[in-house]
Amino acid sequence: MIMTQRYTHHLLRYSLLLLLTIASTLTHAQEVVSIDNPWVRATNAGQNISAGYMTMTSTHDVTLVKIESDVSESVEIHSMKMENNVMKMRMLDTLPLSAGKPYKLEPGGYHLMMFDLKRPLIDAQIVNFEMTFKNNKGVEFKQKVKATVKNLDNSNKNNHGDHEHHHSH
Repeated sequence: MIMTQRYTHHLLRYSLLLLLTIASTLTHAQEVVSIDNPWVRATNAGQNISAGYMTMTSTHDVTLVKIESDVSESVEIHSMKMENNVMKMRMLDTLPLSAGKPYKLEPGGYHLMMFDLKRPLIDAQIVNFEMTFKNNKGVEFKQKVKATVKNLDNSNKNNHGDHEHHHSH
């Protein structure tokens, strides 16, 4: 009987320690990547794609491996750059973030492409993202981000932006 009580006592202490370690890790994971100024481009009538932007700064080397959104069927990481006077866009499987270095997702550069929108995106609407990161030990953690939809004014009409390209998805 005494042996069973000791075993149970040690098991409870071990379980509590394990639970505190997991809780500490989860809390710490939420603090690894700070997200500043998240926003999404409003859509025009009939448009079923849009782009998301933000600045991400990580306290540790991590990699953005997956993004999901409540307003689209799929989200991809894209990069844009000029090559021979032609703007080239390509999909990236992941986006590595170096510790302490801000990564700007902005028009004309890295950005998130949202495909097959479930509804039009209008000014001041909130878009929820769930971003999955992986650390250098292979441990994944998720971070929720709320981005505000912004309607670009007419002065940007000639700037087609990231979401005007054509994809075969």
